[in-house]
Amino acid sequence: MEYKAIIRNSIRITVGLSILAIFWGCASVPVLKEDPTGSVIRLPFVRVLVGDGQPERIISGKTTFAVECLKGDNQSIYYSSRPVTVVRKQSGLMVTYANGEQIESGLSEVNFIPRGNNNRLRFEGKSYRGLLKVLPDGQNVQVINVLYMEDYLRGVVPPEIGPRTADEIEAVKAQAVAARTYAMGHLKQYGNEAYDMKSSIIDQVYEGANIENEIVNKAIDATSGVVATYQDKMISAYYHSTCGGMTDAVNDVWDRKEIPYLKAVADSGACSWSKYYSWKETFTEPQLRGRIEQYLASDRGRDLKIGKITDVQISEHTAGGRVIKLLVRTDQDVYRFQKDRIRWVIGRTSNPDLILPSDRFTVDIERDSRGNILRVNFAGRGYGHGVGMCQCGAIGLSREGWDYRRILRHYYTGIEIKQLY
Repeated sequence: MEYKAIIRNSIRITVGLSILAIFWGCASVPVLKEDPTGSVIRLPFVRVLVGDGQPERIISGKTTFAVECLKGDNQSIYYSSRPVTVVRKQSGLMVTYANGEQIESGLSEVNFIPRGNNNRLRFEGKSYRGLLKVLPDGQNVQVINVLYMEDYLRGVVPPEIGPRTADEIEAVKAQAVAARTYAMGHLKQYGNEAYDMKSSIIDQVYEGANIENEIVNKAIDATSGVVATYQDKMISAYYHSTCGGMTDAVNDVWDRKEIPYLKAVADSGACSWSKYYSWKETFTEPQLRGRIEQYLASDRGRDLKIGKITDVQISEHTAGGRVIKLLVRTDQDVYRFQKDRIRWVIGRTSNPDLILPSDRFTVDIERDSRGNILRVNFAGRGYGHGVGMCQCGAIGLSREGWDYRRILRHYYTGIEIKQLY
């Protein structure tokens, strides 16, 4: 089907998307009024970076979609039901047919807007609600998904909390509130960048519309606009997979200031059903030495030989049982590692590409008759950093009949649950 161009004086879609700018630099809880911005975006919206690092991107739709091409103050709108390619050129962005035939060039911005009800845009095998914005980024392009906050959560909560059943919906609600609070508290975190979130673990894993499911959508709808606050500010809603029986204070895990609502909290075995509740990793002395040398080389930018390991000692624990200081003695020196960084230092033998599941572990050393280390055994509990909400613990508590508000107040001590919009 051929494109149909419509050149007209109309309100630019991107102007409507700037309405929330006054909120993005504000750390305190804003007073928001939900208001439609056209038929695609409602307030509050979020801008998620879903693609970068490439000079060319292809975007399509389930059915017909609009393509808004911007060049200075000039706007052109085209309609298509076939894939469209955006290419970074010296003069700006170029929009082409899938076969390479040029439509427009020298553009500063291209927006893709779905038409009709329940239409979705498609990009790199994933479907997206809202619109997709393509911008130049050096020699490459950025693809940014702009969508309603609640719709963003539909693509965040499933990969974060995993498949859940109806009797676990209160844990899903708690996860939805934590994810919403994180997102609302981090709008405009990247300063002048055109996005608020990255779609990876750097912020929150976001998989678009493909991963949506009924239980999660029901939990998001039931908690729509609900956030967690402390002294009228969005909390830092950290969460992790499995605490192993107890969470920890943020300042004991990372080099951060003490935060009143991120304290060590026992979950009384609520996460004991998790496959990560207990684990073991065993290293031979050469394996552990090689792992530490690999870490130090990466950290210091040069190869380093530490010598033969003679002892591994834990010198300090957190209230939640995590290791604060780990000493590794060799025949050449003593190496000291602290807090959550220890997970990166040690890693795993079972999968060299992964870090140690948690810092909540004990060390047992096996030696030969001469006292040389044969094996170093790490026996631990939990998965993740251990700060904030334990996701598996939240699921366990929901099975015991706890509602999402009680779950959140348990893991984030002293907080308030508020209806923001």
